[in-house]
Amino acid sequence: MFRRRQPEAPAAEPVDSSAVQVITDATFMDATEGGWTVVDFWAAWCGPCTAFAPIFAAVASAHDGPVRFGSCDVDANPATAALVGIRSIPTLVVFGPDGSEVGRSTGAVSRGALEATVRQLLARE
Repeated sequence: MFRRRQPEAPAAEPVDSSAVQVITDATFMDATEGGWTVVDFWAAWCGPCTAFAPIFAAVASAHDGPVRFGSCDVDANPATAALVGIRSIPTLVVFGPDGSEVGRSTGAVSRGALEATVRQLLARE
């Protein structure tokens, strides 16, 4: 008859997505050379991708420094997805200063795991 009311979850903090560079087939090479770059490969129809996007943007916004963050929609940029060998999404790929791949993680990761990856990259600087 009476339902117990669940407490409302606190509103999510707004995320500054401008810290994440949109990477396209045309910009991929330039975007991944010259510094450490973490790229999120995703698609709009992918539930885990859309759930992970705010986490990725929040971590990117929190790190103002030598590590750059990029986002690549695999449906809109199939040449880049093929070049990198993306087989499932979401996939995070870390590129070194010379543009070569130095790490990869498939599936959405926690904020803590992503921040740990960034700390490891900063330690290499």
